[in-house]
Amino acid sequence: MGQPMRDALAQAWFSTLGEPLGKAELADIAGYLRGLGLEAGAQPLLASGWADAARLLRSAAGEWWEREEAERRRLEAVAHLDPADPDWVRLNDLLHGAAAVAAGRGGNDDPGMIRVAAGAASYAAYHHELALVAGCDGDHPFIRKYSLYAGGRWLLGVYDGRLAIF
Repeated sequence: MGQPMRDALAQAWFSTLGEPLGKAELADIAGYLRGLGLEAGAQPLLASGWADAARLLRSAAGEWWEREEAERRRLEAVAHLDPADPDWVRLNDLLHGAAAVAAGRGGNDDPGMIRVAAGAASYAAYHHELALVAGCDGDHPFIRKYSLYAGGRWLLGVYDGRLAIF
């Protein structure tokens, strides 16, 4: 197991959902949006709970998702990861467990939302590893995105020019 994967296993996944955003998180959000070529000036939208997160996730993702996917494809053209690696399977199990614990603490018993949260964190970890293998610097949007997840957040998307985060 590589160091980035060992580090991923030790993060505070989903531990700060709904709490006020700190300066470092705001800086990561601004850097993430700038890195994707999106406007970083609007105040982030903080989801107040699991029901609020579910409501936001039902909105169309649009341009943000397209830009993230374009960057993923660009990095995959130069860096290769094996998503069937046993380390990824172990990380996904850990993320599902962390999401389930956070959901229980937040009064959410929807197994679909737990899977969505775990999947989003897994994708953030994959993006992070991809950026590292591709030789990207710490200001890359996928590095910034991972920092938010590893610090306990769940990035929900960009809606009406505002990044929604839980």
